Amino acid sequence: RIQILFELMGEIDCNIQSVTEVLHAASSGEIRRVKEAEAAIATLELRPMYHPILAEISITSDASVTLKRMAAICLKNGVTKFWRSTAPNSLVSTDKDLIKQAVLRSYVEDNKEVFSQLLEVAAKISRHDFPRNWTNCIPTLLEVISTGTDHNQQLRALMLLYKIIKTLSTKRLSGDKQSFREITSALFTMLGELWQSSLQQFQLTSQLVYLECSLIALKLLRAMLTYGFEDFTAPLQRGCLSAIITSVQPHLRQRLAVTDTTAKQVYDKYLIVVIKTAINVQERHPEEFGEFLLSVLQCGNLISFQHSGQLEAKLVAQGLHLLSNIILCDVYDVFRQNSRGISVTEATIRLNEVRNSFFTEAQIQSMCVHCISNFLKLSDIELLNWKESPEEFAYEETRHVSLYSIKASAEHFILNLTATFSDVVCPYIVSLIKECGSRDRGTLDTVLLIDSIYSITVICSYDLFDYIDIDTWFSTLVEELKQDGPFCIILRRRILEVIGRWVTIKLAQDKHPQVYEVCILHMQPSQDLVVRLTAATALQAAVADFAFYPDAFSSYLELSLQQLYSLLKEVDECESMIKILEVIVAIIDGCGKYIVPFVDPLLRWLPELWEASTDHVMLQLQLLKSGRKLAKCMGAQSIRLYSFTDPLLVHSLTKDPEQNLLEDALLLWLQLLENAPRITPTFGELLKCTPTLLQFGSETLKTSLLIIECSILLDPATIISVYGEGFVTACLTLYPDVNGEAKVLIDNIILTIIRIVPRSHWPNLTPLLRLIISDLNEFSDYSKILTMSLSILCYIIIIDVAFFNEILASFNNASLYTNLFEVWLHRIDSFYRLEHFKLSLVAFLMFLPQHSHLAKTYFKDIMSVIEKSISKCTDVDKSHNRYDCLLKKNTDNSGDDFLEGETEDYKRRHILQQADVISKIDIVTFVKSKFHELQGLFDPDEFNKLISEVDEDVQQKLTTYFS
Repeated sequence: RIQILFELMGEIDCNIQSVTEVLHAASSGEIRRVKEAEAAIATLELRPMYHPILAEISITSDASVTLKRMAAICLKNGVTKFWRSTAPNSLVSTDKDLIKQAVLRSYVEDNKEVFSQLLEVAAKISRHDFPRNWTNCIPTLLEVISTGTDHNQQLRALMLLYKIIKTLSTKRLSGDKQSFREITSALFTMLGELWQSSLQQFQLTSQLVYLECSLIALKLLRAMLTYGFEDFTAPLQRGCLSAIITSVQPHLRQRLAVTDTTAKQVYDKYLIVVIKTAINVQERHPEEFGEFLLSVLQCGNLISFQHSGQLEAKLVAQGLHLLSNIILCDVYDVFRQNSRGISVTEATIRLNEVRNSFFTEAQIQSMCVHCISNFLKLSDIELLNWKESPEEFAYEETRHVSLYSIKASAEHFILNLTATFSDVVCPYIVSLIKECGSRDRGTLDTVLLIDSIYSITVICSYDLFDYIDIDTWFSTLVEELKQDGPFCIILRRRILEVIGRWVTIKLAQDKHPQVYEVCILHMQPSQDLVVRLTAATALQAAVADFAFYPDAFSSYLELSLQQLYSLLKEVDECESMIKILEVIVAIIDGCGKYIVPFVDPLLRWLPELWEASTDHVMLQLQLLKSGRKLAKCMGAQSIRLYSFTDPLLVHSLTKDPEQNLLEDALLLWLQLLENAPRITPTFGELLKCTPTLLQFGSETLKTSLLIIECSILLDPATIISVYGEGFVTACLTLYPDVNGEAKVLIDNIILTIIRIVPRSHWPNLTPLLRLIISDLNEFSDYSKILTMSLSILCYIIIIDVAFFNEILASFNNASLYTNLFEVWLHRIDSFYRLEHFKLSLVAFLMFLPQHSHLAKTYFKDIMSVIEKSISKCTDVDKSHNRYDCLLKKNTDNSGDDFLEGETEDYKRRHILQQADVISKIDIVTFVKSKFHELQGLFDPDEFNKLISEVDEDVQQKLTTYFS
């Protein structure tokens, strides 16, 4: 039926029957029918009346819930795609009006899933059309809310209003903000009365619908208090916030008294909104919020500490979040404002006193004890997770956690509390640590308590820096690791975490070898898996420390790699493998050359891991990174890695359709090329892909161009003859559109080719050279492009001026010589290296004798450039003789001594520079000879006249140079 309908789609009208058939097929669950329905919907959604029909189906009472839900989803998608007037195939105004009318009647829909989709539709429409093109939106809903007889429909109408108001509050253009402030001024009083009347009705009748109504009204008030006022000075706002905060304690008492689960959930939602309202107002108006500070602190304490065991976790977490915000606020902290050079106001002093009157020493210690005893302790669920899913548990604390997590909120709270009241918290934590030494480790509760105390030293390590003698405590911790008992693995994990944290902060250097020993010992297969993974993470921290010395670690290197490999084979989760590989990469990076003797074991199991990583992109990325770090450390010996890296490169660059591995694979290839002695067959095959790789975008363009340049330096003749045409074609396409940095890289490759490749291969570059000359003739403002482009032309002039003349003649532009010469004369100051001054001077002095008309026209400027270039490129010795400071003596370059760690690519570049033709020319002698040659182009009277026009200062300096 749907297939026939789709075939006849062009011949029939878009009516409710045809749309219903399509929606039935789309929600059938049969793959074939769903695909046919998707194709039909793609056609129908371009027809007039399709979206109004969807809106009508969504709120029709006799349609099935499944059908209405599908209609509402399709309507939401259609509004997203076609509502904007600038969108392709945008909806006509009549369709929009019908949809808006239907949406304003959506409160009659009693199915939550369907209604939630319709709420999204209303929000999307209001963002685009309110207030200009949907003026009756809010009045219609207010009428239903105030005069309706069905409480559930009134509640849904209120939810619809809230969704629209919430959407409007998020708009950030100045006109939208002003519009929202006008809405706030019109509705705020009415919503406040609705909130209070709903609460009163709830108190009288105990019907949850009234509490839910007050909850939605409160959400509306929260949005308006947060975004609907420019300041917070009006009595109306302050009175509303005061009433909201005052409602916490009676509602909290009622929440603690009820037993019905649904009622508890509604109470918790209500209290969460109250807390969020306080948080929002405090963040935006901290000083005006000060009058409520003490009462809010008391509410936060009631929720998060005194009654935390009886309340929902989300509510307790929000209470902790509120307390943390107040603790962190600079407006309430005199010390912070003084330390930042901010003048302290009387309001700050008063609010600081209010805050400190609540956070007394006894209160702070009580909060610390509560956090340690309840929030930071490992729960039964976590212990069960440790047992059943050790890998997931081991890295759970390092993942992003929700603000609704009690543990995460408690850690954030204790961190802020310690930072602000360190003189109270830190000594107290130290005293708790000392008490741990006398506690019996025989019971689970005691071990969990010690574990949570130790966890604070990880969370607040920087604030405890001056209070904990870590060197002494470290010895105690090491002894504690040796203890056996039924619950010792819990403390072992935490102690290793403490060591991993403090080794990068304060631990003495002579203790580091003992850290390595402890970590390696606890990575042994006999240890618990969570303990082993924690030990690996601690070892990574120790190796990545800025004070890490490879010499001290070299004796532990082989054993640590063995233990990590053993651990890697035993884990199942991809995340665990990635974390272990990160440890290995840190060791490779930190140890450098010390890793070379131990590479063979790595090369045995890294390929196995690559084979097993087919479905895990993140693991493959980590393996590519491992290969790159190994190649960097091994230098010229990186050829030993080819058996491992070749399959990685081939797969990543030629067989990965998503290109997820492209960037890291190119970096690995570049690293290998920098130390390669030759172009291998695999490299040769991959070079065929470079024209395609150059098209992938700016993220990888620089690396791709550097790969081409490294390959040319490695085997210039082969690269240009075999791959040159594809490279030139790709660059011709790229050059006009890429940015300045990419143009410089392309120019640098061409310059390398000109300097290193035989003259017979130059014609392949002619199209690119023409493009560069055209670009140069436009007087580019980017000095590096100008410098590189001129350098290319200068080398061509010096090596084969005939080829240069051929290229310029191909333009059929008689003024081109003059234009290029003017660019050189007027933009020479943009050169940024002395070599460029010398190169350009040599080239253009060789060029001038063939173009005497240029020499005559620009004689004065030429003399000025000659003087400027000589002054930059020469110096005076002790005998007052001027010499070329860039001149290289004729020496045997093969015996050059290179610093340890220099790449083969660097050595090749150095040798090329040593053999450069420019470095062998004595600029002083050369300019003298060319000056006399230039003089011979004119008769004596004409030459004297030209000289007389040169600035006297330039004449004197040139006379001094040539004397």
